[in-house]
Amino acid sequence: MTTLTKRPTVEEWLATATMIGVMLIGFWQATVSLNSPAVKEISVTLSSFREGSLTGSLSNQLDKNLPIRSELIAWANTGRYLLIQGAGDQVRVGKDNWLFSVEELQYFKDAQAHQVARLAILKRASEALEGEDIKLIVALVPDKARMNERQLSNGTYPIWYSRRYDEIIKNLNESSVAVVDLQSALTSDAKTRPLYYRTDTHWNQAGAQRAADAVAKRIISIAAELPANGFMTKSYEGPIQKSGDLIRMMGLEKMPDWARPQPDVEVTERTIKSGSAPTAGLFDAVSIPVVLLGTSYSLRANFHGYLQEALGTEVLNVARDGGGFIQSAKDYLADESFKTSKPRVIVWEIPERMFSAPLTDLEKKDLLL
Repeated sequence: MTTLTKRPTVEEWLATATMIGVMLIGFWQATVSLNSPAVKEISVTLSSFREGSLTGSLSNQLDKNLPIRSELIAWANTGRYLLIQGAGDQVRVGKDNWLFSVEELQYFKDAQAHQVARLAILKRASEALEGEDIKLIVALVPDKARMNERQLSNGTYPIWYSRRYDEIIKNLNESSVAVVDLQSALTSDAKTRPLYYRTDTHWNQAGAQRAADAVAKRIISIAAELPANGFMTKSYEGPIQKSGDLIRMMGLEKMPDWARPQPDVEVTERTIKSGSAPTAGLFDAVSIPVVLLGTSYSLRANFHGYLQEALGTEVLNVARDGGGFIQSAKDYLADESFKTSKPRVIVWEIPERMFSAPLTDLEKKDLLL
C-alpha cells in the first residue's frame, strides 16, 4: 500500500512562520531586557524568592525595559481597532468613526446622590460669593454623546442620564444659581455642522464660539458696563489635523492615518487683544472683572478667546486640565489674589457628566470656600 504524504498548505506555512517569528521577537526582547542595568540591580535572595517580591520586581523591570514595547502596544491597539472596532476601556467607537468617552456613558449606582451633593456645593458657593458682591454663573456643558447621540453605535443616549441635564438646570434655577443652558446654544445646527470634535471629547471651535456667545450674553445681562477692551479673532494655521484626546486614549496617536480613526481637520483660530489695556497672568494682582473657572473645555478650541471677544472685556482663565469638578475653583478662591482683587463675575464651566461620578475626597471635605 502506498502512503500519500500530505504537503503543508500555504496557510499552515504562514501560521508556522508567524509563530516562529513571534517566538524569536519574544526571545530577543527578553534577552535585551534581562541585560538592562535596572534588572541587574535587583537583589536576588532566597528570602525575596520565597516572599514573591523577586518575581514581582523582575516582572516589572522586564516589562519596563522591553525594546519597542510602545510600538508593539500601538500595533496591538491598531489590530483591535481594525478587526473588531475595539477602543480600550476609556473609549467607545460610534458610527462613522465618531469616538466617545466612556465617562459620558457609564452607569454609577449612586449617581443621583452625587448630583445632589454637587448641586449643594454650587448653591453654597453662589450664596457665599453673593455676600462678597460677586455673581456666580454656571456654564453647564452637555455631553458630546447627548448632543451627537445619532452617532453612538446604538443611536441612543443612555436612558439613565436622559433627564440629567434638564434636572441640573431646573435645580440650579430653583436654588437661584445663575446658569447658562449651553444645550440650547449647541443644538441649533448640530445636525448639519458638528459642534464637537469627532475624535476628541471637547467642543470644536464652532461649538466653543457658540457657547462663548451664550455665556457672554448672560454675563452682560447681570453685569453691565464692564471695562472695555478690544479683542479680535484671527486664523493662524490650517487646515491641519488635530489628533484628539480620544485617539490618544486608544493608544493610536502615533499611528498612520489608515490604522486609526481619521483625525479632525480644522483651521486654528486665536483671539488677541487689539486694545492697549495691560494684560494679566494667572493670579496677577491686576483687577479683572470676569474670571473663568472650570475644566479642559475652557482650555480648548479657543473658548476663552471667543468669550473675551464676545464680552469686549478681559477674562482671567484659571481653568485646569484634569481638575475635575472642584479643583480650579478651590485653588482660585483660596488664592490671595482673589481676596485682594475680587472680580464682579465668576463663570464656572462644568461638564454635565461630572455630576454623576463618585465624589472625590476634596468634594467630600467641602473645602471650596
